[in-house]
Amino acid sequence: MHLSVGSEAHYLCIFAGMAISLTRWVLLLSLSTGILHAQRSQRSIERLYYKGKYQVLAGDNPNPDSLRPQALLYYASSYYRLGEGEKAYNLYQRAFSQMKLSEIHHPFLTEYGRLCLEREDANTAIACFTEAQNQAKFSDSLSLIGLYLGYANQLKNVSDPVPEGFRWVAYNLSELNTPSHEYSLYIHKGTLYFITRRDAERGSDPTDLLPHEALYWKKPEESAPKPIGFYAKRHEGIAGFIQDTLVVYRSARRRGDFYIAYPKDDGWREPVFWKAFPNSRRGSEDALCEDPKTGEIIFSSDRKGTKGGKDLWVTRRLPDGKFAKPQNLSALNTQYNEDAPFIVGDTLYFSHDGPTSLGGYDIFFSVRQPDGGWGPPQRLPRPFNTPSHDIYLFFLHPDSIYLSSDRIGGKGKMDLYLIVIEMLPPVRVEPSAPRIYVYTGRAYDVRTNAPVEAAIVLRPLGETTFLSFNTESNGAFNQPKPPAGEYLLYAYAEGYAQYIQPITFPDTGDFAIDIPMLSTEELKRIHLPRVHFNFDKYDLRAEAPASLDSVIQILKAYPSLIVEVAGHTDSIGPREYNQKLSERRANTVYRFLIEKGIPAYRLQPRGYGEDRPMVPNSTPYNRFLNRRVEFTPLVGRPKELQAPIHE
Repeated sequence: MHLSVGSEAHYLCIFAGMAISLTRWVLLLSLSTGILHAQRSQRSIERLYYKGKYQVLAGDNPNPDSLRPQALLYYASSYYRLGEGEKAYNLYQRAFSQMKLSEIHHPFLTEYGRLCLEREDANTAIACFTEAQNQAKFSDSLSLIGLYLGYANQLKNVSDPVPEGFRWVAYNLSELNTPSHEYSLYIHKGTLYFITRRDAERGSDPTDLLPHEALYWKKPEESAPKPIGFYAKRHEGIAGFIQDTLVVYRSARRRGDFYIAYPKDDGWREPVFWKAFPNSRRGSEDALCEDPKTGEIIFSSDRKGTKGGKDLWVTRRLPDGKFAKPQNLSALNTQYNEDAPFIVGDTLYFSHDGPTSLGGYDIFFSVRQPDGGWGPPQRLPRPFNTPSHDIYLFFLHPDSIYLSSDRIGGKGKMDLYLIVIEMLPPVRVEPSAPRIYVYTGRAYDVRTNAPVEAAIVLRPLGETTFLSFNTESNGAFNQPKPPAGEYLLYAYAEGYAQYIQPITFPDTGDFAIDIPMLSTEELKRIHLPRVHFNFDKYDLRAEAPASLDSVIQILKAYPSLIVEVAGHTDSIGPREYNQKLSERRANTVYRFLIEKGIPAYRLQPRGYGEDRPMVPNSTPYNRFLNRRVEFTPLVGRPKELQAPIHE
């Protein structure tokens, strides 16, 4: 059909009117169903946040791409305060990537630092806590930030021992856990008991808006846990067992007491207030255990007299059935919280949230001492503890341990875990080529530190064979280490005193040594006195020991010198006789020096007879001067080493 211009315009007007009506209808429908949502202003976001309307803000499902980083901070903090850690972390990470730490208010820094700590990013956590500490002014904030900073430093420096042949593995008990909170698991005669906050119909706690605590149990033949059915008001949970008596706590408005329930058929009677137990009037009792050796009850409470938040206390049953006044376990308690005691033999386990923890509550243990007291607490290694809360240890077997934790990767906000031992397969060690150890060193001038090109000789102690090699032009050498044992090291160089040093090579490991050498110029500074003898005698004269003491002091001052002990005679008598006499004189002095502690390998006794007179034998006095023993430091290379040495 052909339409005229006028008729075409008429239909366009009709279609335009229909489109406007349809748009209005869609808009009204969207507003009525909440599908169309206008983005909040920054002021509106802040107003809702500071009024505590975290659930309203969380319901916005904010799109990080369309929000300024300042707005992301408030949304992230709302998720954090509602226990939605993963959502809070993602939004905080986005905001922090666009801002400087100094631009962010300290509550946001503290929350993001805590989230980084739980993810074991200690460096980022430390940076956030440090900046938050610089900004905060109130003592409560500074105290909390300081505690978190202690956690982060503890995590950064932690070094747990590595078990040999096995490992501890943590398994999430997903069949018991929910997206809510499950914790404080006990097993009694095969039945599981634990606390949960999954029941919305129980009403909410006004302090955290979460459902009140409920006590659940699961018998071996049942497939799923269920409420034990005691108490529908406020908080109720398991505190522990005293033999076959179930102890529960019931609390409201931050105050709780112990109640006891007795067995009935295949269940329990309704709990009754434990009148015999010294429940505190204004405090709260939370968890307990019975010492199997003493019968004492160890429990946690924030009653009057605590050192910090919650402390560990001990009481004992009196003959009349009541209990003694509780005593504070001051050896274990601190200004922080100690909670959830559980004892196995002589080991007391409990949780503590001070700065020695990796983050929040960690599980510690203390061993009973011979005097009955408790030793210093020690933190359990990973995976028992993490940077998150780890609490309520229950010891079933030495290789099966239960605990509660809100660690990353869980199913809910607090989960039950089973930690078991898994044996590792034996490590196969491939045979490797034996390590060749090296022997390195450097010869140098003792005064100028200039390198000395020297010949090095190694002789095993007590043997005549030797190893020899030359240093490089820079005085250094690098050789395969000889077999382990005791050796004498000699170093020879032209213009330098001969060097000797005893060394001991170990079985394994490289070996290095420095060889400081004395030049002939340096030797001129050393004056060794002579020793003179009576005619035809080789025993020492009365004044000789004083001269030899001077020689000994010089040799000790230069412990690497090798000296010749040279004996001489005058010209009276047969030549052969004088030769023997000079050797006896040299040996007399040689033995004297050895007896005074000079090693024999540093001395070379030798007789020269009458062949080397110091002065002409023309007068009695000159002949006296020639009857002598002289000391001469040996210099240069020995004759057998005059040619270059090859390895």
